[in-house]
Amino acid sequence: MMWLDAKSQRRKVIDSAIEVAAYLYKNDNLRIDQRLKVISMCLPSFFSFSAPLIDWPESNLKLLTAVLIRAYKNAWNLEKSTANCLFTFPRDKGGLQVKLPLGTLFASVWGNLERCSQFDDGTRQILALCYQEALQENGCLDLLELQDASQHLSWKAASAKEVTFACYLANKLDIRVKWEPLNPDLIASAPDATLSALACQVKLLLSIQIEGVMLTATCRETGLDSTMTIQVGDRQHSILVDGQARNPGLPSLRECISRRYGQARWLYELPGMATDPEL
Repeated sequence: MMWLDAKSQRRKVIDSAIEVAAYLYKNDNLRIDQRLKVISMCLPSFFSFSAPLIDWPESNLKLLTAVLIRAYKNAWNLEKSTANCLFTFPRDKGGLQVKLPLGTLFASVWGNLERCSQFDDGTRQILALCYQEALQENGCLDLLELQDASQHLSWKAASAKEVTFACYLANKLDIRVKWEPLNPDLIASAPDATLSALACQVKLLLSIQIEGVMLTATCRETGLDSTMTIQVGDRQHSILVDGQARNPGLPSLRECISRRYGQARWLYELPGMATDPEL
């Protein structure tokens, strides 16, 4: 649930984390594994929901991290003076390697970018503009170069653009992200018109559920408003190219391709799969 403005939302997340830490401190009737379960079920979800949607200043993230580490100390019945590095060191070096807010923020921001790249409803186009702006502002040619350049930025400067901030967070965690969300030859990022035209050209076979029965359909022709016609036996149906299935409507072309050709990533793979009798 979102609370008013960004400042109120950050305060709500931090206060919720403090409540969990206080609960673990006051209640000694739980086993350690149960205490850790409380943390894993509550704290990441409090933060991850709004993390990619609002600005999180570095000072607020440090405060949230301190609260989370205190919650872990309470879960393990450790003294307040216990060194924090015990929780951040890798397990192979004797640490506990717990997931801290920085890791949750990293996963949430990159996850949001991934979701934006999947739908041809305007969000992918906005992502494309933000991506190009981030590259131009930092003098980079691709995402890997942007990850290298972002390490020289401050937290405040990097967080001004989500793509730059995602790369900055990857650097903070010493992670290299290889991602091509906007390559027009990828099935996931190909324009609707391109994907539907190719599906009709090669008469791509789809597995589609109609009235509770799974049937095989053939792509026939593109229609208006991002729709296309499929042939099922002697009947024709109209489906969307993109978007979620609308009950009692039929699934979209992208959903059908994902279901039947889930291993395919590139457009050039579809013609061969269309003629493969085993698919």
